[in-house]
Amino acid sequence: MNRAGTTTRDRLPDFRLAPNEYGWTGKFPGGPWRIFGKEISVQIDTRAVPYRPKDLPAVSVSQASLVHLIAPVLPMIIKRVEEAMVNYNDFDPDFRKYIRDPQVWLSSKKDDGKTWAFVIELTNSPDFGYHTEFKGTNFVEIWAGD
Repeated sequence: MNRAGTTTRDRLPDFRLAPNEYGWTGKFPGGPWRIFGKEISVQIDTRAVPYRPKDLPAVSVSQASLVHLIAPVLPMIIKRVEEAMVNYNDFDPDFRKYIRDPQVWLSSKKDDGKTWAFVIELTNSPDFGYHTEFKGTNFVEIWAGD
């Protein structure tokens, strides 16, 4: 709960979110939603460093608004991310075998109500990930790295 008494549950009542060291994680309602056969989660970071501040902040108003913008168009987002991944990996048609933990990720560092990324990690490279960046529902770019 934040100082005003508003909780994450109040801001995103249709989501079953659980706390973790950086914020809140869960699934989108109406799912399971999948990309390349893997179930998608949502990760909403509300702090940049675990346990600082000590009490986990609630999802911000701008983060909740952004999640509400993304949720109804998630099928369109999934299709766009799949297309970007296939084009980005045209040299490696086997990339699908290694996909794990696909997630819609909202960073606490860019809590502007617009910026977010669809992140896909790989089983064969634990520190590596694909980031498909969006502004609202508009695709910006895809990049990959450690």
